[in-house]
Amino acid sequence: MMEGSRTKRTIQNSQMSLLLFLIQVLIGFYSRKVFLDHLGDEVIGLNTTLGNILGFLNLAELGIGIAMATSLYQPIHDQDRHTIREILGVQGFLYKRIALLLCLLSIPIIIALPFIFPSTACGIAYVYVAYIVFLSGSIFGYLWNYRQVLIQADQKNYKLMPWVHGLRYVKILLQIFVLIFFSWGIWGWIIIEFIGNVATVLAINYVMRKEYPWLYAEKTSTKDLIHRYHGLIVKTKQVFVHKIALFVIEQTAPLIIYAFVSLTMVTFYGNYMILIGYVVTLMNVVFEGMGASIGNLVAEKNRAHTLDVFWELFTSRIWIAGIACYGLYLFIGPFITLWIGSRYLLGETTLLLLVATMFIRITRSVVDSFKNAYQLFADVWAPIAEAAIHLGGAILLGYFWGLNGILLGGILSQIIIVLIWKPYYTFRKGLGASPLSYYLQFVVHCAVLLVFACLAKALYQHFYVWQDGSDWLMLVVWLTVSLLFFIVTTFITLYILTAGMRMFARRMIRITTHKL
Repeated sequence: MMEGSRTKRTIQNSQMSLLLFLIQVLIGFYSRKVFLDHLGDEVIGLNTTLGNILGFLNLAELGIGIAMATSLYQPIHDQDRHTIREILGVQGFLYKRIALLLCLLSIPIIIALPFIFPSTACGIAYVYVAYIVFLSGSIFGYLWNYRQVLIQADQKNYKLMPWVHGLRYVKILLQIFVLIFFSWGIWGWIIIEFIGNVATVLAINYVMRKEYPWLYAEKTSTKDLIHRYHGLIVKTKQVFVHKIALFVIEQTAPLIIYAFVSLTMVTFYGNYMILIGYVVTLMNVVFEGMGASIGNLVAEKNRAHTLDVFWELFTSRIWIAGIACYGLYLFIGPFITLWIGSRYLLGETTLLLLVATMFIRITRSVVDSFKNAYQLFADVWAPIAEAAIHLGGAILLGYFWGLNGILLGGILSQIIIVLIWKPYYTFRKGLGASPLSYYLQFVVHCAVLLVFACLAKALYQHFYVWQDGSDWLMLVVWLTVSLLFFIVTTFITLYILTAGMRMFARRMIRITTHKL
């Protein structure tokens, strides 16, 4: 794949993802209100709980999708259709067994549903139907939708996303329509949910058959595939360990906060995490398709060029992460005050710890993407250690310092594993360069961002002091001026100090002048 084509597909994926993300946010806020008004808190809570139960059961899948996607990069680059069919055959073989396992695990859950939900206003019949409908969405994905991993690895996700997301939005709008105008209630809502699952299967298969007709032209026997692709199965198990540890880390924070602080603080924390989650999602959307692009780059086996691209992506991602984090630091307080009231504001130290956590979440993706592209999953001890340090640190420090201690425990685990070990492992085993160069560049970038963040904050505090009852418009204006000062000064400084920013600037110029 040519460099221009790879860049162009990454931009197409990012543009489509950004558009769909904005639509999702708009529809999400409105549909949430309508569903709460017409279905009620109990039904929404029931649907959420059922989804969480299925999410836990779907842990069985963790690792397969990533392992298959990274294994497809080389045959896609080589246009080796036979190997692509075989890899997807292995995935289909595994997914069919996961679907069967999911059905078997659902039997005791279905039996236990009356005990899990002993008294619901919607009735036990709806509980059964809702669980089966949600289960069908997972089963359909495992049995028929698994081939979409190919279109993602081939950087053509922009051709599939409008169908999948468009159908989802149409489904939600139809659910809103029948609730408002026909008063079909929960049964109309759940019927449309099932129809949406079926329509999604048909749409994905339509796009895949249209884009890759050769994929269906030949039946691949799976009898000996598992033995021939034993290494792929091993990598799948390794990725599973990485994913399960990440799941544990992300799901335990509210429980630890509840145990060592209070349920009220869980709500305060949750408000901030909703907004942080949107920012992180937006960053991921902007860089949509980067993983597949890196995978195809690595498949070319041009180490020098790969290293250049790494530094370009590293600098651009860390700079954009700095902008997002400083912007969040400036605006989250005023936003929460206007949204739900000043009593929900957290302290300055807590906010800084949350921003630091978000910064690591956003910037880690570059190293993670290259680590995945090189299929470096053998360090299964690392996610286990990260989860152990995270839980141990959060519990110990949370006991002494409450929420701030819990956040510090999480940051400690990420510093040791995410910021120190993973770059070392990726540079040594994949990029073939000295990890010291990464550590030095990371410190330089962070120092630049931190210095100019302090200067930008001092700028608006010098010229504008907020007081209760002050003009909100003037506050927003000065915060925006501070953010723009930060953006410009950090860009100029990093452009002077780093080759990565200079390469990124040249690429942006080519993109804007349509010279891809």
